[in-house]
Formats: sequence, structure tokens, C-alpha cells
Amino acid sequence: MTNIPLGVRGKVLNGTHPNTMIRMDDDTKNTGGFLIYQWWDGSNGPNELGAFDDWVESRASLEQYFANTGWSVEWEEKQ
Repeated sequence: MTNIPLGVRGKVLNGTHPNTMIRMDDDTKNTGGFLIYQWWDGSNGPNELGAFDDWVESRASLEQYFANTGWSVEWEEKQ
């Protein structure tokens, strides 16, 4: 099990796009699950910062999603 901080930005060190950033948010009060935001230099997604999003239904699903990506992440300090 990985310690994935929620609401904290992280830089993906081995991403497909240069300077890929991610943030995982607890959205259980609204959707019952977790949102995964991804953006990079020049991304044009529909969310803040041009981010794209994915959604998973549980913390276990978030852990599996993260494991499946193979991401190596440098997390920022939580504000």
C-alpha cells in the first residue's frame, strides 16, 4: 500500500508528458470516490490548470490506479 497524499500536488518524474503534475482529491462527499487530476505544460483539459481528471470509487481503487501507472512522484509539502 502506497502513502498517496490527498490534496497535495506532485511532480511525476517518469511521466509521458514533460512536467506532468498530479493531485488526488477526496471527493467522497460529492461523488463517493476520489478524483485524480493530471496536467502538464500545454495541457488543455477542462479543469483548473488545464487538468484532465479520472475518478475511482474507493481508496483501494485509488491505490490500484496509482500502482498501475508506475509513477514515481516527488510530492510537494502539504500547505
